[in-house]
Amino acid sequence: MGDNMLTVSKYHGCGNDFLLTEDVCYSEAQKKHMSTVLCDRHTGIGADGMIFVQSDPLTMEIYNSDGSFAPMCGNGIRCFAKYALDRQLVYGNDFKVQTAVGTKQLHVHCLEPFYVSVNMGKACFQCEQMQIRNHQLIKDYPLQIQDRTLLITSVFMTTLHTVIFVDKNDCYSFAEIGAAVHEHPLFSAKTNVDFVEITDKSNIRVTTYERGVGMTLACGSGCCAAVWVAWLANKVERDVCVHLKKGTLRIQITEDEQLIMSGGADKITDAQPAKALLDQSCRESKAHKLKR
Repeated sequence: MGDNMLTVSKYHGCGNDFLLTEDVCYSEAQKKHMSTVLCDRHTGIGADGMIFVQSDPLTMEIYNSDGSFAPMCGNGIRCFAKYALDRQLVYGNDFKVQTAVGTKQLHVHCLEPFYVSVNMGKACFQCEQMQIRNHQLIKDYPLQIQDRTLLITSVFMTTLHTVIFVDKNDCYSFAEIGAAVHEHPLFSAKTNVDFVEITDKSNIRVTTYERGVGMTLACGSGCCAAVWVAWLANKVERDVCVHLKKGTLRIQITEDEQLIMSGGADKITDAQPAKALLDQSCRESKAHKLKR
């Protein structure tokens, strides 16, 4: 990984935590390796994902804790925004961030406590990036999982999300059902799964099984997908508070159906234990290959 000491900063948005570091021309293989090693909650620093930061132009690249690439993350981009301001990579309240799914416009309302809005763009039911078998429309689609039939709706909201409406009295495991839907052959590149409980027209609860992560405390793009699907079904208004285990996000739908996500982000710590950790992992990987 080179001789320079690697510094990472840990941030979270509604409990969805990330390691951030400035990208010094790491290869894709290095980024995958760093993400799997450093995000491990038992033998690494621990996080849901790792964000690599470029300053000119301001660009973020995200890898999940399993090393898979993530095109975009709503909670991640809020953490990215706070990191960029903390590191003075950007100035002012309004700026743009380049992502794998296009440029996102951000507006910082407040620095302390940090609060930012992100234009997440539009959701859609059918597009090539969804990678659904036979390119079929998945809207109120009956999917047989274990001994029950679930009505699912899949949308592309910066990445693929499958929304399932639930009742607070439903007694099944989100982790088990989420994993089964996530792995279903209908989704050739797998899917995020968002369980949505409607409280009233202005409030919902969302629990997400995230692709490349598993059960997570929050998913910003998943909240946007949930609100959009619920709004189309006339279950909510255009301005909704999404309640999560570790916080709340506000999702607004504009007249032209852009989704605006607003919420906070917090810095947890800086760390510099990474080089020895990565070197040890490299040695273990080489030893494993030699054994084979």
